[in-house]
Amino acid sequence: MTLFFYILKEYLKYVIGTVVLTVFLFVLFDFIHKTTKYAAMPSTDLIVKYYAFQIPGQVMQALPIAALLGSVISMILLSRTNEVTAMRAAGMGPARIGLPLAAGGLLLSILSMVLGEMFVPRFSQRVHHIQQVEIEGNKDDQSVGGTRWFRDGQTFVNFADYDPITQTLSRVRLVDVRPNFRPDKAVESEIAVFREKKTWTLTKARALHFKRIGTLDRIEELGDLTLELPIEPTKLKKDRRKSGELGLRELSDLVQRGEQSGADVLQYKVDFHGKLAYPFAAFVVSLIGLKFGYKSERATETAKGVLLAFFIGISYWFVLSAGKALGVRGAIHPFVSAWMPNVVVLTIIGFDAWIGRKS
Repeated sequence: MTLFFYILKEYLKYVIGTVVLTVFLFVLFDFIHKTTKYAAMPSTDLIVKYYAFQIPGQVMQALPIAALLGSVISMILLSRTNEVTAMRAAGMGPARIGLPLAAGGLLLSILSMVLGEMFVPRFSQRVHHIQQVEIEGNKDDQSVGGTRWFRDGQTFVNFADYDPITQTLSRVRLVDVRPNFRPDKAVESEIAVFREKKTWTLTKARALHFKRIGTLDRIEELGDLTLELPIEPTKLKKDRRKSGELGLRELSDLVQRGEQSGADVLQYKVDFHGKLAYPFAAFVVSLIGLKFGYKSERATETAKGVLLAFFIGISYWFVLSAGKALGVRGAIHPFVSAWMPNVVVLTIIGFDAWIGRKS
């Protein structure tokens, strides 16, 4: 057990060092790049908050790289100092030597999940608000663009525009359709004012009743009418975040609402499955260091092993980018596009480990 924590400590030491270095370099280069674009330098307080809120996202992005370097470097150093040979002589097999790497990679995967769900979505909102509103001076009252159709069962709701300040919809229409999708009744109003939850008051509303063949039957004046609409003001305000910065629940909600309104949600589906699969990258690439647990290697063999390890690591990001591109185009299922990198790299690692045991 002592050796387990010894190897784990060495692994995490290089992981933490890599993460700190990666985040520092990002902040440094991004700050240098951004300062050349500002007409007037933002206050120190804004700059500190801007980069502080980005740290969870940058840590999450750096974890797979840190896991790869931590795994390879720690095992190479143990191998070069003959500690691997001593462990093998004490009866430890490659699986036991590599167990701390797997455990450390699993811890990093859990950390990546926590950061991606609990911190990144909320902090990304603050980052974009600071960048676009407090620094660039854009207005904070912009409403969401794109589709303005919502569906609730057999009722379709459409509106022309939304004012987030007064929380009002303009030119609202509710259409109840029959099973054959011909209109049964439509309710129209120039203005709908938000009350609470999903309750809206339609002013000077009127109802249009249709015959079964779809032609207009009669018009009924309703006056002011209070109804529940499948529309929430919090979801109408413009979200400046990219789809990759959203949480799983938010992505699932976007997919569901998009499918109901007939919008193209393939990008959101790809990002949803990618959000599930990406945290396991840290665990997968941590296993690359296992190849150095089979024997104490000579310098030339170590160099070859390092090159092979980094080739496997780079192949992960290559397959990740290719899979996402194919998924967005609809060439492969979003689930396959997200999990393909993990499967491919695990297969390569397994095959390399099998070759190592045979040699």
